[in-house]
Amino acid sequence: LSGQCSDVRVAHSLRLDRRARDSVGLDAAQRAANLAGRVSTRSGRLPTAAGRVLIVDDVVTTGATLRECCAVLSAAGVRVAAALVLCDATPGG
Repeated sequence: LSGQCSDVRVAHSLRLDRRARDSVGLDAAQRAANLAGRVSTRSGRLPTAAGRVLIVDDVVTTGATLRECCAVLSAAGVRVAAALVLCDATPGG
């Protein structure tokens, strides 16, 4: 996408702390607790304040990762326009 549109770029703005454990087998509350405070922004990699962000995630199971990422970006003043998920693994999804 970034090669086709001159105003689109990949920002790699977030990082996951190594203390976050694998979430396989965790329920929604455990996944949220596992990620709380373990997602952070990367210094110098945030998009400009005028830009909007599309978060891309490979799999959504409970939405805990997306919620934490949105909260961290929002706290940093970044507007999240939407999320793109490649695989929906939510119950009934």
